[in-house]
Amino acid sequence: MPSVHDAAAYFINRASEDGYLLTHFKLQKLCYYAQGYSLALANEVMFDEPIEAWEHGPVVKSLYQTYKSYQKRAIPATSQQPEIEPWRARILELVNQRYGWMAAWNLRNQTHTEQPWQEAWLSDEPNAVLSHDSMKQFFRSCLKGERRKPKPADRELVLERLKSNDALREATERGRAQFAAGRGRRWD
Repeated sequence: MPSVHDAAAYFINRASEDGYLLTHFKLQKLCYYAQGYSLALANEVMFDEPIEAWEHGPVVKSLYQTYKSYQKRAIPATSQQPEIEPWRARILELVNQRYGWMAAWNLRNQTHTEQPWQEAWLSDEPNAVLSHDSMKQFFRSCLKGERRKPKPADRELVLERLKSNDALREATERGRAQFAAGRGRRWD
């Protein structure tokens, strides 16, 4: 069974071929979508590694450790394409066509509206793992065109959990100070 790194290599090489930049932030979201569509279409996992609910969306920890040094820079293409079963490659290509053109931050915002991340994020567990059942159910509903707007998350609870992050709190305060000084625009 391929690892998340095989799926990542596929997306990295496709990004290079298609001429768009792929950061590790965007790579995480593409791998999440690959896992979701694999569960929905084939009832099989794309890779064994768990996907965790982090502040900025779904993250595979081993993938993060491998590519975090790139920060906001594009990840260069690898010299070789991994051996991937044809059905897996078709799902990876579907994800690439559907989401590859989107900006990383747009993908992040989209994952925040989706049931699998919301369920895991709002659990009491830090870095909770996204459930395969939740992903399968959600992505099947997307494929059937039944995707309904998710039930709204408790805004106050989400904001409270996000504010516990020191870096985010500092950025929020800087943004408020800029807004108060007449620069910037309100985000909430």
